This record gives sequence, structure tokens and C-alpha cells, in this order.
Amino acid sequence: MPSAQVTDLTNNSNCSATSKGDVNNTTTVTLMSPKNVTVPSWTLSVSTASPSQALAADVGTAFVTFEKGLTVTYQPQGSAYAVLLTGKIKDNGVVQNFTNLIVYQYLGS
Repeated sequence: MPSAQVTDLTNNSNCSATSKGDVNNTTTVTLMSPKNVTVPSWTLSVSTASPSQALAADVGTAFVTFEKGLTVTYQPQGSAYAVLLTGKIKDNGVVQNFTNLIVYQYLGS
């Protein structure tokens, strides 16, 4: 099993992404606030079979809100692939906008 790739998103949030290593390149992404908590704000999977997931409603904590519409997308790149994050995260009242932030990358074999 491949190791998790952890990406800082804001001062008080991050995400962890791990590939299952299957033929569909299923990758599980967990958004967390505060960072590295055991109870995540949102966990989802993307793959060749389900290439995009979007938040249906705001989720988060008193300090961080992962805003409705935040989207995680599987992006094939030949024998490699990336998982991208696009949307808004509000941290302590400050909104940060992300466009195609790479949260997981598999470079191929």
C-alpha cells in the first residue's frame, strides 16, 4: 500500500491522500481541521470510475470551514495521475481560494 501524502491547506487544516493501489487508481482523500485529527471533516474517494467529488454543504469546525462546492478531482496523466483540490476554505474568517492544488501525485511505474 502506498504511503499517504499530506498537504497543508491553511494554517489550521490539511489533507491526507492515499492510493489503494487498484486498477482504478482509487485514492482516498481526508480533509482535516485541526491538522491531523482522528475525526476528519470530510473523507472521499476519487478514481477512474468516479473522477470527481464535490461538497454538497459547508463542513468543518469553529475555526475552519470547507465550503460547499469544494471539489476533489482525479486527473489522469498518461501512466501517472494527480488528485486536485479546487474551491474555498475559510480559516479564522479568511477565505482562501484553491485552483487545481495537487494533493496526491502518482508518477507511474
